[in-house]
Amino acid sequence: MSPTLLALTLSLVLYAGPAQAGAITIACEDNLPPFSSGPSGQEHGIVVDIIRQITQDLGLSDAIHLFPWSRVYAMGQNQPNTLVCAMARTPERENLFQWVGEVIHSPPVLLLLADNREHLPKDGRLDDYRRYTIGVLHGSYQEKYLLAHGFTALEPFASYAQGYQMLRAGRIDLWAANQLTAFSTVRQLQDDPGRLLQTAFVFRELPQGMSMAFSLGTPRATVDAFRKALEAIKRDGRYQKILNQNG
Repeated sequence: MSPTLLALTLSLVLYAGPAQAGAITIACEDNLPPFSSGPSGQEHGIVVDIIRQITQDLGLSDAIHLFPWSRVYAMGQNQPNTLVCAMARTPERENLFQWVGEVIHSPPVLLLLADNREHLPKDGRLDDYRRYTIGVLHGSYQEKYLLAHGFTALEPFASYAQGYQMLRAGRIDLWAANQLTAFSTVRQLQDDPGRLLQTAFVFRELPQGMSMAFSLGTPRATVDAFRKALEAIKRDGRYQKILNQNG
C-alpha cells in the first residue's frame, strides 16, 4: 500500500473507529450486467470487483448487497454510511451525494435493430426521434431527460432484458440504454449485439459513465479513503485488469 493510501486508511479507522468503519452498507443495483448482478453470495461484475479490491485495500468488509435501483437510490439518499456502487452523475444528483469517482465509461444511447436501419435516422438530432416509440428504464435518468424534452411516446420497462425483448418484438422502435449494459444483456440472452443492434443516437449531454457515491451522512474520511483507493487501482493497472477480466 502506498504511503498516501496507508495514511488515509489509518485516518479512516481513527476517525470512525473500527466498528463504524466496517459498518458501511454497500448497495448495488441488481441485474445490471456487466456492472453488478448475480444471486446473493455470488455477486459479480465490473463494479463489484472494483469495490472488492478497494475494500480489501482499506481493510474493510466487502459485503455487497444487490437491490432494485429504486431501493438503492433511496438508501443512498436517506441512510448514512451507504455506498451507491454506480450511477450517472447528473446535475440533479450532484448535491445529494458525496462523489467518489467514475467507475466505468459507458455512454447512454438509443439502440435500434439492425434490420430497421433503413427506416430510422442515425446520428441525427434528438428531435429526429420524437415520432418514434422509445423504450426506457422506468425511473432512469434517460427517462427523466426525455420527459423534460417533451417526449411522450415512451414505453417504460422494468429491466434491460425486458427492454430488449420489447425491441425484438417490435413493441418499441428504439431502446434507450446504457451501452455496455445493453450489449451484456443481449449476450446473456444468447444473441449477438454486434450483429443485431446499431447505435442510432448518443446522449452527449448526459453523463458518459457511471460513478460511485456515498450518502451525505457518511464521514468525509470514508469518502476520501475510497476516492484515493479508486485512484490508486486506476493508476497501478489493477482497474484495467478488472475490466479485462470482465470482457
